[in-house]
Amino acid sequence: MKKFNVLTAFFVTALSVVGSATVVAGPMEHGRGAGIERQLKGLDLTDAQRQQIEALTTAFRAKRPEAAEQQRFATELAAIVRADHFDEVAARQLLEQQQGVMVTQGLARLKLQHDIRNILTVEQKEKLDNRVKRMQEKMAEKRSKASTAE
Repeated sequence: MKKFNVLTAFFVTALSVVGSATVVAGPMEHGRGAGIERQLKGLDLTDAQRQQIEALTTAFRAKRPEAAEQQRFATELAAIVRADHFDEVAARQLLEQQQGVMVTQGLARLKLQHDIRNILTVEQKEKLDNRVKRMQEKMAEKRSKASTAE
């Protein structure tokens, strides 16, 4: 059972490393308008607001973990799984290091969102909040439909 949990942790971690490349890539650098850019679309931002937001996102991207570091985690986790003998201490240390990076990046992303929100006017914040609420309701509805389909 313990080995199953470790393998599960490995695969979840590997998926999160791959998925985090998209998240870590930054809120405004995807051509399809992912993340914050998509949420801010239609809020009628002023040029000054756009410049402030771009400065914040540029600083955020400069501090993100390198892809090489993410690849190192994935490679080392895979090596632990492939080894003849499981090294729980090494696996635990590696996962704790990775969690530390993820927590740091998560905090930076939340601070970015907070800072961007502080740039918005009261009306823009209300519009954004309504948009987020509708999106959450749609997601809850999709989850509900998916769980009843199973």
